[in-house]
Amino acid sequence: MALFDEQGEKKINWKVNLAVLWIGVFFAAASYTMCVPFLPVFLLQELHVSEEHLSFWSGLVYSITFLGSAVMAPYWGAWADKVGQRKMAIRAGLGLVLSYVFTALCQDEYQLLIVRAFTGIISGFVPASMSLVSSTLPIDKMGWGMGLMQTALSSGGILGPLIGGYLSSWFGMRMSFWVSCVCLLVATALVIFFVHDVPISEERKNREIELLSDLRESLRNKGLLFTMTMFFLVQVCVMILQPLITVYVGQLMGKVDDATIQMSGIIFSLAGIAGILAAPFWGKRGQRYGYVRTFCFITLGAGIVNLFQLFSNDVYQFAAVQFIYGLFLAGAIPNINANLVEVTDQTVRGKAFGLVTSAQMFGGVVGPLLGGALGHVLPTKFVIISAGLILISVSLHTYITRVKKSL
Repeated sequence: MALFDEQGEKKINWKVNLAVLWIGVFFAAASYTMCVPFLPVFLLQELHVSEEHLSFWSGLVYSITFLGSAVMAPYWGAWADKVGQRKMAIRAGLGLVLSYVFTALCQDEYQLLIVRAFTGIISGFVPASMSLVSSTLPIDKMGWGMGLMQTALSSGGILGPLIGGYLSSWFGMRMSFWVSCVCLLVATALVIFFVHDVPISEERKNREIELLSDLRESLRNKGLLFTMTMFFLVQVCVMILQPLITVYVGQLMGKVDDATIQMSGIIFSLAGIAGILAAPFWGKRGQRYGYVRTFCFITLGAGIVNLFQLFSNDVYQFAAVQFIYGLFLAGAIPNINANLVEVTDQTVRGKAFGLVTSAQMFGGVVGPLLGGALGHVLPTKFVIISAGLILISVSLHTYITRVKKSL
């Protein structure tokens, strides 16, 4: 399959776009996981936030970024339909480079909060890349291709925490942010020099951006509304856990030190390894049996596995359960993305990806706040298994409202 670009002079080969954007998303994911999972440590060791206030500030700096992304994602998505996903990816990539520079220069928690808000406002590299890939993939390759793109996120998720953990131990957290700048520059350069966008009609270029009317129209699409809800709930489950993992590993190991940071990096990387192994498999299962049906099975399996954290008593048992949990959850996003392509038209794909990204980012706001609130009244172990209960509920709801009706 080849598509003409907007100038009509070159042809777009979906295989080239897929390969180049895979590498770009890999570097973007590596830069993110190199730094963001360790923000609680950055607050504690570099910005000297007291342990008493650490949970509050950790939840706040996580949530403010997702709030900014949630508010801006529909706007950037609408602009993507107007000017192209490629330009949106370049905009987000260069903006994220600046955000990592600013983070490396932060001197207190208030500066970090402002920078994290800025990061949320300008972000969107991965959604733009995913949307661009989905627009050029053949229909019969959609599940496989979106699963493959998920492996880019997972691969970056492996490398990032390992590099971030050791860089933090050897040179301090600030070095991780500088290395992340380089990763984002590489990812953005790949898009600039090698990626071609699908053609944009004059009608789309001249179309006015009307976010409220677009939102009302989109919410009448029940398939899109379902997809947005699933993105939100999966992200809530992910973000309940992420800010707690480093702290919980410290509890299991008896203290928070360099060994704790390195072990946390390894555990974060295990989720990435699980994604590489499982995402293409789940993508193919979705293609064969249906994306919604496969998603229903995935969330049920992930939820049940997560409940076994109730019986983990040391860091190795915790890591093992997290890995198996990751084998299931790795299939959630590829199947949701592929289902999104089925329920939306290509001419509004940017808006659709913007809306589901917004829903996902709102999940990123709710998750850390919910985890922090539960952490005040429950032991961390019980906060972690709350994600499993949510996923089981999601699976049951999906079966009753979608799968059962299609049988």
